[in-house]
Amino acid sequence: MKKIKILAIFLLITIMTGCGDKTLSCTKEEDMEAGVATEKQVITFSNDKINLYEAEMSIKLNDDYKEYADLLLNSLEEPFSDFKDKKGIEYKTSKDDNRISVLLSGEYNKMDKDTKKSLGIAENYSFDKTKESLENDGYSCK
Repeated sequence: MKKIKILAIFLLITIMTGCGDKTLSCTKEEDMEAGVATEKQVITFSNDKINLYEAEMSIKLNDDYKEYADLLLNSLEEPFSDFKDKKGIEYKTSKDDNRISVLLSGEYNKMDKDTKKSLGIAENYSFDKTKESLENDGYSCK
């Protein structure tokens, strides 16, 4: 009876924690004249398929460029504006004293085919293949 209780508890914990879920977090930095640009992608996989997708592009502005923050934010936001009315994905921009950013996030299964293709995730690769692809693009992943 004790073994059955232990097995039941183990199964309940496994179900609640989503044993098939993995998260891939990849970052790439680039020095620019205006500051340091950082791209971060966080992709959650369920049963080795993409479930959630999040990408953030930010620039930490050098002091000389702080006065151009609004202009730079508009140019940073422009490529993402295509996603404004798309289903399953949303984006938001932010600006503080010396940092501007755009955050894009969504659920893979709710995105349309064109959105997935634009984000480079249309194939819904496995965790390992996605990690390899991002590392080949210059990202550092963990």
